[in-house]
Amino acid sequence: MSSRSRLGRTIRSFTTKWNSIFPPKADAYSPYGQPWNTDRSRRWYRPIRIHFIHRLPIEIVARIFVLGAEDDDMLPVHVSHVCRKWRAIALHTPSLWRRISLTPNEQMWRERIHRAKACSLDVQLVPWRSTSSGEVVAQRLDGHTVQTCMHVVSPFMRRIRSLLIVLNAYEPLLANAALSGCCLRKRGRALLLEELTLVYRANDDTKEFCLFSGYSPRLRRLTVDGLRLTWLPSLFQNLTYLDYTHHGFSVGDEAVAELLSMLRICTGLRQLRILFPRKYSARPSLGFSPNLQRVTLPYLSQLHLRVETRDIPPELARLVAFLSTPALACLYLLDLGRRTATFRSLRSFMLNYPRIPSLHTLYVEYGFDSSLLHHRRGKFGR
Repeated sequence: MSSRSRLGRTIRSFTTKWNSIFPPKADAYSPYGQPWNTDRSRRWYRPIRIHFIHRLPIEIVARIFVLGAEDDDMLPVHVSHVCRKWRAIALHTPSLWRRISLTPNEQMWRERIHRAKACSLDVQLVPWRSTSSGEVVAQRLDGHTVQTCMHVVSPFMRRIRSLLIVLNAYEPLLANAALSGCCLRKRGRALLLEELTLVYRANDDTKEFCLFSGYSPRLRRLTVDGLRLTWLPSLFQNLTYLDYTHHGFSVGDEAVAELLSMLRICTGLRQLRILFPRKYSARPSLGFSPNLQRVTLPYLSQLHLRVETRDIPPELARLVAFLSTPALACLYLLDLGRRTATFRSLRSFMLNYPRIPSLHTLYVEYGFDSSLLHHRRGKFGR
């Protein structure tokens, strides 16, 4: 045997022995996907046991993350810090980052919008926030904070799928700061918006807000409380759910006429909730001539009439007399104040209520005493 062959065999044997003692990092996993036991104190190696969670398909793990992110907006950050595999799954799942709970930390939310890529966004601005430890703490929303938060998402109005804005504390021009980003004329259309919630009971701004350049073809669910909106067919004609709390800037027949004109546009409603608030900030207009015409909602199946005052508001009693609901199946008469005494005007309210032959479920509570409804059973069908 030549010296060259002996030298080559010696090098190969040395290399094999060295790799058996100190395996390279590239061989940390066996060809079967199981990590080797790389304990250098031992001269022999065997595959170690893998946790069952790592045997799940990547699609199932990603789906679990997305479902968990619907309840905890910080879950994407938490799972991406567990291990390299979970971080890779999180970064390659755009729908995991679609929920944007706005806080003054602009850089974090801009990064999350970037990670969502072309996925639609679920944006919320609420007076509470989730911390990294999972706790929910109060968040103060002043005018500067609200405007700063809305400035982050205003360039992405075309990608927003749902928008939730809840303001609990009063401040001058706070409604303008919250909705100015939604009233942009250029690139302000909400093409993907399906659900919109705007709650600001302490609002004192009588201005009408024309949202999303007057165009939102996919909007199906709307909740509005305390704000005055420009009611356009291109915005609200496709609504199937409406939760409306009157803003209080109009009273009497003027408020009824305003609400009837809104419902005349939303003829496709399936569920309607109406509330006239406790306090009114307006007086009846002396020069207002009511033009009250009956409105037909052919597809309405659920109607919630809510009362939080000591008696049934006259606007509510006036409104139901001009509503025609041929397909109404469920009627809810709700007393939010939970009063033990019956409303004084309940009898006249029921006398003026139109007959509903299709009704099969009637829910009555507190101020709507059911004993006064027995003699009106024929009016409500079965």
